[in-house]
Amino acid sequence: MSSTGPTTGSSTSSRHRPDIQGLRAIAVLAVVALHVGFGSLTGGFVGVDVFFAISGFLITQQLMRQVRTEGRVSLLGFYARRARRILPAATLVLLATVVYAAVFLGFVRTREIALDALWSAAFAANFRFASLETDYFSAALPPSPLQHFWSLAVEEQFYLVWPLVILGCLWALRRRSENAEPDQRRRRRVLVIALGVGIVASLLASAVLTRTSPEAAYFSPFTRAWELGLGAIAAIAFRDDGPQDATARWRAQVLSAFGMFFIVCACLQFNDATPFPGTPALVPVLGSVFIIVAGTLWHGPTVVGRLLSVPPLQVIGNWSYSLYLWHFPVLVLAELQLGRELRWWEQVLLVALAFVLAGLSYRYVEEPFRRGVLWRRPVLARAGTLGPVALYPLSITLVAVTCFGANSYATGAARDDYQPAITLAEADSSGSAEQSKQPDRPASSDAPPAAKVQPDPLPALLKASVLAARKNQAIPTNLKPGLTNLSDDVETVGACNYYSTNVRKLCPRGDADAEKTIVVIGDSHARHWTPAVEEIAEHSGYRAYMLAMPQCTVSLVTPDKIDSTEPMTSCDDFHDFMLSSVKKLQPDLLLIASRPISAAYHDSSGRHTDREDVRRAVYRGYQRLLAQVKPAAKRTVWLRDVPALEFDPATCLSSNKTLSPCTYKPLATQQDGADLQIQAAKSARVETLDLDDMFCDSVGICTTVVGDTITHRDGHHLTATYSKELARTLGERLKVW
Repeated sequence: MSSTGPTTGSSTSSRHRPDIQGLRAIAVLAVVALHVGFGSLTGGFVGVDVFFAISGFLITQQLMRQVRTEGRVSLLGFYARRARRILPAATLVLLATVVYAAVFLGFVRTREIALDALWSAAFAANFRFASLETDYFSAALPPSPLQHFWSLAVEEQFYLVWPLVILGCLWALRRRSENAEPDQRRRRRVLVIALGVGIVASLLASAVLTRTSPEAAYFSPFTRAWELGLGAIAAIAFRDDGPQDATARWRAQVLSAFGMFFIVCACLQFNDATPFPGTPALVPVLGSVFIIVAGTLWHGPTVVGRLLSVPPLQVIGNWSYSLYLWHFPVLVLAELQLGRELRWWEQVLLVALAFVLAGLSYRYVEEPFRRGVLWRRPVLARAGTLGPVALYPLSITLVAVTCFGANSYATGAARDDYQPAITLAEADSSGSAEQSKQPDRPASSDAPPAAKVQPDPLPALLKASVLAARKNQAIPTNLKPGLTNLSDDVETVGACNYYSTNVRKLCPRGDADAEKTIVVIGDSHARHWTPAVEEIAEHSGYRAYMLAMPQCTVSLVTPDKIDSTEPMTSCDDFHDFMLSSVKKLQPDLLLIASRPISAAYHDSSGRHTDREDVRRAVYRGYQRLLAQVKPAAKRTVWLRDVPALEFDPATCLSSNKTLSPCTYKPLATQQDGADLQIQAAKSARVETLDLDDMFCDSVGICTTVVGDTITHRDGHHLTATYSKELARTLGERLKVW
């Protein structure tokens, strides 16, 4: 699940509400616990929904108080209060994150984070992250440390519209009343109706879009507006000056108890399998509204109110906005710098640091700007509301200037003395002599004479590159592909993009007039072999077909959609197309490649996540596949999945001077899944081909750079450049070069 963040509604109201401050604390603690993977709080992401409801209530209460006392809404005054409340702390976190990235994370990450910061400063982060979440290959990269700013963007987009709706309703009421001032009850009734229509429309959009496009639904202001709207409608429909009798007290006790029960259930029972936001978001939102309304109906303490009013929760509630802003960058930046997942004690220390930063930020940034003497100084006092409103352009300007400076600094720091590419000379004399000898491989009978005379240099270059990395040699200056566009070094698929379209046709590659055919089947881990296979086909006279659909495992099971727990039913359709195409083409050589699946699969009885259950189902899926495709091909070869790494190669190579920090050992989970594939192939008497030695040495140390070529564009996909360079090695080992 993507990260979530708190609201920033002002707590200014007719009386202090310790229950709301405590509710804020519960919400932010749930979000922090989720991000550190704490215990059973798998639904900690609902903390953001709690904050949305609180914010909608408090902000609308503030606006309605102005309507009651002045009969109008001051837009400048409203946005001045918002600016004083949210901009100082948010701007500080954006600046600190960008500067940290420039100093420690290298120019590639700095450029991405700087761009995220600009979107965040403009309160449009939700649109940026929604677009990135829909990109399969971007989803393979680590999260942005500023991803949590999406919720702040959603709020500000809501508050760009909501005061205007109130103004429009007031204007319409005056027109219908022939310019007479309408009574308060009529105002409230009209606003409740207008808001109710918006809530219903937003909730329906959320329910539909969550099922059809969950990534867009999660970040969209249209699917989240109803959450703020329910809090707003509570502020309009329930007055704070009602009778304080026994009936009100009883209703408040019941409402608050149900409210807390709903929130706790959501935190404990929801998980990444919950279709969210959609209708499940009603549970934490209604729970929050129940607690808020209970405190409005009865001013005395309820049982839940007493629990929420304990001093520690009051302090955390005060710090909740700053704590939310700081905690995610602190955790993500540390993980990016270390290039691995954080250990539990590291998470504890980093969360403690986030609390310290939150306390300091609240004390020296939030409060001085919101309540301090700054705005009482003569110059700013004369400016009135224009002074705080000016914080908006000032914040964007500061962030933009810092982003430009950070990017320039990080790029300049990377420009050092020229470092040449790794060559065979990097190996010691005895080693290189041995490495340069080619193992006896049966060559294709029609291979050109030159291929028999000149050995393939790439295996020896790989071993020299690993040796250079182990000696901590400098990273070559002119890497291929360039680090700034590493993630874009993706194979071209032409008109046969089976993932993003409903295309179900064949696109021949290589020698279109050849009689022999090569067919490759699988997912994105088959597709990243496209440059190599195309090179082989052109060299050796084959027509080649790449029947590969990203995220669609070659095992005949239904996997999850990316970043979702919904079944990827389009994979079932692609499997049918793939199998029928193989039977139709009757290939001379069939290559199978796929990323191992280990998380979950779907069948008629639902979603299955038990590890052993998944392994058995995937293995049976491999067997069913081989039983159908092996008879259709003259020769079938299963390519073992290439080694995977747990860090982002672009970040590592751009933030280090030497190769050693960017070596790795293949992920154990990936190796286990690859072993299962080979086991299935051998049990079906299918040939297998292991190319791990083109990434790692004999003791399992792997390099991200071979010569001057980067091997991976992310944690598990080959760069198109290295795939093409592997063409001869792959072709010779398949005996077709």
